[in-house]
Parts: sequence; C-alpha cells; structure tokens
Amino acid sequence: MPITKVQSEFQKLSDLLADGVVADECTAGELQQVHDQLQQAIISGDPAKLIKDNGITQQLVELEEINPNVTKVVKDLLNALSGMGI
Repeated sequence: MPITKVQSEFQKLSDLLADGVVADECTAGELQQVHDQLQQAIISGDPAKLIKDNGITQQLVELEEINPNVTKVVKDLLNALSGMGI
C-alpha cells in the first residue's frame, strides 16, 4: 500500500530533523513545517487530498533544491507520494 511507503519515508524525515542534520535554521524551520503538515495528512482520513491541498509536494521540491543534506530523504518521499498518485 502506497501510504505505508509514505509513512516509512516520513519517519526518515522525522529522524533527520531529530538528528539536527540541517544546520541552516531557516531551512530546518521550513522542513519542520512540511513535516508537521505531512504528519497531519498521514493521520487524516484522506492524506492525498491534504497533501495536494497544502502544496506539500511543491514545498518538498523547493527544499530538495536548496539543501543537499535532505535531498535523498526528500526524493524518496516524493517518490512515495508519486506512488499514491500525487
């Protein structure tokens, strides 16, 4: 099930934030916002709708381009979202 893959990649994002890998406070703050929005979407009844409505995918693309530390995690998360048709 695609949501399981998204949840797995989301956990990697959570771990990345917890480890403090992102040194730039601005980027870390933006990444935390996306993380929180994804968390809300995952626990909602319709994660695909919330992810689309909140523009989370676009935010992830922008973060991927500006911070190489999060590139792999973000790419994997975007691939998982793509598997959900997002």
